[in-house]
Amino acid sequence: MFTFEAPYPSVAITVLTPNPQFSDGEGLAVSVTRKLAMDGTRYVYIKNKGRRVLKWSFKLTRNKALELRAFIQSYFSSQVRITDHNDRVWVGYLVNNPFEFESVEHAGPSISPMSRGESVRIELQFEGVEQ
Repeated sequence: MFTFEAPYPSVAITVLTPNPQFSDGEGLAVSVTRKLAMDGTRYVYIKNKGRRVLKWSFKLTRNKALELRAFIQSYFSSQVRITDHNDRVWVGYLVNNPFEFESVEHAGPSISPMSRGESVRIELQFEGVEQ
């Protein structure tokens, strides 16, 4: 179970989502600079920012996708706290631009007020530090 909480540190809203698909990834947020000295010597500088970049791909029902969309629209520029499926706590920012919700399955006949069968896929990119 994924938990999105914002704004950090005074949490006002919490959104629970199911675990992401198998395509989650993690990497370092680093910058590489190449310099060439006047004598022809090459130097490479790697700057570690101390943050990590995480990618998760979610497959959600339509109603849960609408809830996540409202959360993102309200708090995309605020610092958020995420508890992932491995029970690790991250603090940072959602950095997708734009956030793209893709409808992957069509809906069946709905039973009011819930829709049936429609699912939405979104890939979230997050940059932050582990607590």
